[in-house]
Amino acid sequence: MAKDNKKEEIMREALRLFSEKGFAAVSMRDLAEAAGIRASTIYYYYESKQALFQDMIGQANALTAGYRDGFLRALDRTEKVEREPFIQAGIRLITGYLNNEKIAPLIRMLESERFHDPAAEESWKKMLFTVPIDHETKVFEMLAARGAVRETDAAALAGEYHGIVMLGYFTGDHGRTAEALGAFYDRVFSREDEII
Repeated sequence: MAKDNKKEEIMREALRLFSEKGFAAVSMRDLAEAAGIRASTIYYYYESKQALFQDMIGQANALTAGYRDGFLRALDRTEKVEREPFIQAGIRLITGYLNNEKIAPLIRMLESERFHDPAAEESWKKMLFTVPIDHETKVFEMLAARGAVRETDAAALAGEYHGIVMLGYFTGDHGRTAEALGAFYDRVFSREDEII
């Protein structure tokens, strides 16, 4: 098997094992066995579990950056943000990104590890809160500059929006999330018949 494919297999098995058992409970030997390689061979790909963890975080960050950049480009080309696509974008953030096959197990692993590992705590906060809220603040700044929203405090809007998305993520109640996003849209976004 090619090196990139084997690294991907190690990464996939590590995500699975770390999310099921926790980072500390999984040894490099466990990872090698799950990936179908000798224990000594795993060190060819990763010098330590910490190096593997850092690679996971790096890949998650790259995936996140790709989603953010694509979203900002699409928003920049969009003349008007309509209600239903806005709601669906929030639901897709939960179902398509937070539940992504690479992101979801990493978040689960960080969730359990964050209580006794400061690096895991920091990564968890960044993935679920800091980075998304910074991105959402930029989005609401863009929308406020266009006059698309009634309120101009982009950080407050981002915090409220993110709270709704997190409600959907942690509860799994997408219907309630869609209702809350719709109410948020109705309150915050300007209507065509309004004079701004």
